[in-house]
Amino acid sequence: MKKILLTISVLVLAAAVLGAQSRTSYFVRNSTQSHYLNPAFVPDQGYIGVPLLNGFDIQLATNYGPTTFLFPLSNGKTGLFLNSEVSPELFLSGLKNDSYTDFSFGYNLVDVGWFTRKDSFWTLSLGLDVNMDSSIPLELFRFLKCGMTTDPQSYSIQNLAIGAQAYASLALGYSRGLDEFVKGLRVGGKVKFLASMADMQMNVDRLDLNLSSQSWAVSSLGTMRLLGGGLSPAFDDNGYISGVNFDPSSLGVGGFGLAFDLGAEYTISQGTPVDGLRFSVSVTDLGFITYSQNKSRIFTADGTVRFEGVEHLGGEGDINSQLEGIADELMNLASFTEDKVDKAQNGTLAATLHAGVDYSFLDDKMNVGLLYSARFGRFRTENELTIAWNYAPVRSFDIALSYSLLKTHSTIGWLITFVPKKGIGIFLGSDYTPLNYTALNIEGIKLPVPAKEVMLDVNFGLTISLGGKNRRY
Repeated sequence: MKKILLTISVLVLAAAVLGAQSRTSYFVRNSTQSHYLNPAFVPDQGYIGVPLLNGFDIQLATNYGPTTFLFPLSNGKTGLFLNSEVSPELFLSGLKNDSYTDFSFGYNLVDVGWFTRKDSFWTLSLGLDVNMDSSIPLELFRFLKCGMTTDPQSYSIQNLAIGAQAYASLALGYSRGLDEFVKGLRVGGKVKFLASMADMQMNVDRLDLNLSSQSWAVSSLGTMRLLGGGLSPAFDDNGYISGVNFDPSSLGVGGFGLAFDLGAEYTISQGTPVDGLRFSVSVTDLGFITYSQNKSRIFTADGTVRFEGVEHLGGEGDINSQLEGIADELMNLASFTEDKVDKAQNGTLAATLHAGVDYSFLDDKMNVGLLYSARFGRFRTENELTIAWNYAPVRSFDIALSYSLLKTHSTIGWLITFVPKKGIGIFLGSDYTPLNYTALNIEGIKLPVPAKEVMLDVNFGLTISLGGKNRRY
């Protein structure tokens, strides 16, 4: 747990330098990556990803910024919110009721797409995905900052959740035009074979703290699962979990699973005034991963524990030592004990729904679109609305711009793709490019960071075009 909480904190502090597949590419007709969002979509020719540079995507999303937790101090340095110079009112006023962090990393080891017959398109990909998400309630930060201001004092912390998952997938996709049945209709699907390395999920439904100068009484209700390998729990003298550590000796395949992507698109081309109008819908990552009994560990917290001599959280030390103190104390307060596992355990993926409409004009050189996305995560559903504009002055080159609503504000997306009929192609872009920045003084070095929410991502890759063409040409 200590390592997990520290990882969340590092992500917050490193947000200025970090950036799933790009939604900005969804309406780019010649994109070699859009089939990851909708398996019905096809590019203008087959391709092979350049080895080791097939494509990667890094995304970090929060509903807070670094300046929510870091503040300038009178000595010119930057301090954590626990510092006595930072008032509780100032710190708590910048927080939402729930502070979330989503981090994902995707890397394609193999990525190939090719046409067969007139209008059938196949894809084969081998990739690695790492996902981490958390939801931290405001009451937890209130407790960390304020502590015991009266004797006695109570806090009720609810719905604290932290999760992490790492798995590899081998996916085979197929897309086919159905003009012989319905002109303009195309459908596609993928089957994904999954091999998971690790899956960790902790849910604290309730953590009631009754504090006094003599002792702390903590009533907790929650569950935690460690599935697969790579993670090892540590216990204190009372049998409660005191931390979760990285264990390289247990790395390996921990579970196997199956997932599906389904998609369809319909383009009007009947000689009407709205020819070029396209409707599309898809759902991706519908699946599960099963872990054997001997690769599963389950922990529960359900009862009241009394602590004596609890040290004061926070302090005036350096940021790292303060974070370590918080993690250690919180793990002990939750009081998880291990349960017996009598059967295999199942883990789920975060499925995503996409529904879009776009209109193509200027002989298919330009199009505008509106995309709705919903990601059904383990702890919440995230909704996004994206407006996109795409321009392809020539067949091989596309430039796209987007603006996203609902999830964030004051951010734009962009994408540049060069996919020649033959030769080396490239794509580079970002769904989230913050427009407002501020500066943080970290050990005398001023670093530019997003002023509000952190919504950053980067996606990049190189491809080798195989030639050929689909129905658009």
